[in-house]
Amino acid sequence: MNRRTTIWQKISYWWKDRYRRLDLFDETLEPKHKKNPLYYMGSLMYITLVVQILVGSILATQYIPTIEGAYKSVTFITEAWKWFGFPIGLWLRGIHRYTADALIILAMLRFLRFYFTADYKKPNELSWFNTIIFAIITTVFGFSGYVLPMDQRGYWATTIGTTMPTAIDYIPFIGNLKLGSFIQFIARGGTVLNQNTFLRFYALHYILPIVIWLLAEAYFYFNRKRRLNLPAIAIVVFSFLVLVLNYFIPAASEAAATPESPPAHILPDWYFLFVYYFLKIFPKINISAINLTLDSFAVWTFFLVFLMIFLFLMPWIERNPYKQARKRPLWIALGVLGVIVFLVTSYRSAIISDNVILQKDTPYLIGAYIFVTILFGFWQRKVYKDEAKKGTMVHKE
Repeated sequence: MNRRTTIWQKISYWWKDRYRRLDLFDETLEPKHKKNPLYYMGSLMYITLVVQILVGSILATQYIPTIEGAYKSVTFITEAWKWFGFPIGLWLRGIHRYTADALIILAMLRFLRFYFTADYKKPNELSWFNTIIFAIITTVFGFSGYVLPMDQRGYWATTIGTTMPTAIDYIPFIGNLKLGSFIQFIARGGTVLNQNTFLRFYALHYILPIVIWLLAEAYFYFNRKRRLNLPAIAIVVFSFLVLVLNYFIPAASEAAATPESPPAHILPDWYFLFVYYFLKIFPKINISAINLTLDSFAVWTFFLVFLMIFLFLMPWIERNPYKQARKRPLWIALGVLGVIVFLVTSYRSAIISDNVILQKDTPYLIGAYIFVTILFGFWQRKVYKDEAKKGTMVHKE
């Protein structure tokens, strides 16, 4: 009993201590780095989330959430909805689109900032978890809005995306339960995309941001923390960039969806292009010993789950106390390589539709990670030895 109580006390202390240090939107980190724009991202994310909710609510007054009416209503919003001759619909849709992209970009950049500055290390584990979860949630915001314009790209990208849960059916022992197929059926409200799918995605797209905002507000209220910690000029510059993009590259729909004829080259939004790339290059795996066959989709899904687990465990994987880049050569190199891989694979996925050509990249990808891990691994080991001689290999609170 004493041992169980001790363990519980340790867990309770860990949670209370980390929760006290939790940063949802950099509300305590920004004041410590007032002259560093990289720490403005949290507050900008909060502003962008609020703008998304407000603008989305206005657009919802003209939007028709049905398969038959969605495309027509979006066309009306974009081309015909005007106030006193001003194309209010076009501007509101553009602001909604670019702030959605901005929210995802800010979430990704904030994740990278946490990683490269090692802010995820003890005692900031909960802030790191929050950073990863919010980055995932922002992509859910985007994915849930894919099908709403009911255009060709959105319809077929949603069709592919809602197939991902079926990877669960390939897991040994529980695969026969067909939980993946059941989740897919629940998500779609049927075996294929239909009106049920449409309403579920519309509700998710509308309600999820509001729920996240309410939870954030509750956290700020009960913990008496400020919401915004950034200079006004940062808000002005951010708003200016969104408006300029909307002016020069206004939002536009693609051709109306044709469920009976998929396009030759289905492309998701930019932040899912790297996912699409790996879906094309991962091979089918046969494990005859346990009579298991995994298609490329299942292989990629398992790899993505493994990657997420690895990232969540980073505070315990990199246990050294260092935050300086020169003392973390291996992790900095792997992070830089990860960014390069994201950019290059996204670009190649966008311009090349032939799976055979893309699959030829596999040896180079594997070779790059092996080379970087070995080369910078030796460097990292040397750093550890040098610091151990100095007596600095102590993980301080």
